[in-house]
Amino acid sequence: MAFSSKIYRLLEQVDSGLRGVLVAILEEIEKQREQWEQSVTKKEFNELKEIVQELAEAQRETEHWIERLAKAQEKTEQRVSRLEKVVERLAKAQEKTEQRVSRLEKVVEELAEAQKRTEQRVEELAEAQRKTEIEIQKLSKELTLVKERLEGVSNSGGI
Repeated sequence: MAFSSKIYRLLEQVDSGLRGVLVAILEEIEKQREQWEQSVTKKEFNELKEIVQELAEAQRETEHWIERLAKAQEKTEQRVSRLEKVVERLAKAQEKTEQRVSRLEKVVEELAEAQKRTEQRVEELAEAQRKTEIEIQKLSKELTLVKERLEGVSNSGGI
């Protein structure tokens, strides 16, 4: 232990028996001072106490936020669950729609084929109509000839 020069000079003036006691007292005071430097003062303790209170309040607020987040998460999960059900229903409806569209496509194809057959039949009928008209014209001409012959026969006195 290092004493200041002033204390050292004073100790040299004291009787050697007393000097030992004084040195022991000074050493004990130094130990106490070192311990005191390492100990927490009341001010520091109060500051620590305030910090602990602030941390406790922050912890309570954090727990409150965690509760709110957990509730929000639960609501979100419920909404997602409902949305999943809606999506499932939409997927089923989409599948049914696709089946209907497929059936309609088949019906349209069948109608198109029927339309082609109808058009072909109409063309055949139109061709038959033209042939019929030609035959009617031929028959009309022949009828006219027959009438003329009959009139000729009638005029010649045969009928």
